[in-house]
Amino acid sequence: MTESSSDKLNQLYSEMFVLLQKEEKMLHETERLLAKAKKMIDPRNEFNKWLKSSEGKDWKNKQFEYQSGKCAYCGETLRFADAEVHHVLSLKEGGKTANKPENFKLLHPNCNRKIGSKFVNFD
Repeated sequence: MTESSSDKLNQLYSEMFVLLQKEEKMLHETERLLAKAKKMIDPRNEFNKWLKSSEGKDWKNKQFEYQSGKCAYCGETLRFADAEVHHVLSLKEGGKTANKPENFKLLHPNCNRKIGSKFVNFD
C-alpha cells in the first residue's frame, strides 16, 4: 500500500515542526550562553572584581596616600571609607583600556556622580 500525497505532506509538516522546535531551543540556549559570556568579559565586572582583590585594595591604599587624603576633583579632605574610584577615561569610552590603575583617581561619591562619564583633566 502506497502513501498518499496528503500523508507524505503531513509527515513532512510533522518533521518540520520538530526541527523548528529544536531550532528554537538552540537559539534560546545560544542567547543564554552569549549573555553569560558577555557578562564575564564586561569591563565593569572586571573592574569590580579587581577593586575587591588584594591588588585593588593595595592600589586604593597607595592612591589615598598619594592624593594626601584629598579628593582629586575638588581637593577637599576625603574619608578613605567614602572614597570612590573614578575612571578618568570612562569605561564607555575606553572599555578594557580604561581599566588600568593609571586611569583611576579617588573622589568623593558626590564628585564622582557630578562628573559622571565626562572627561576631566586632573593634572
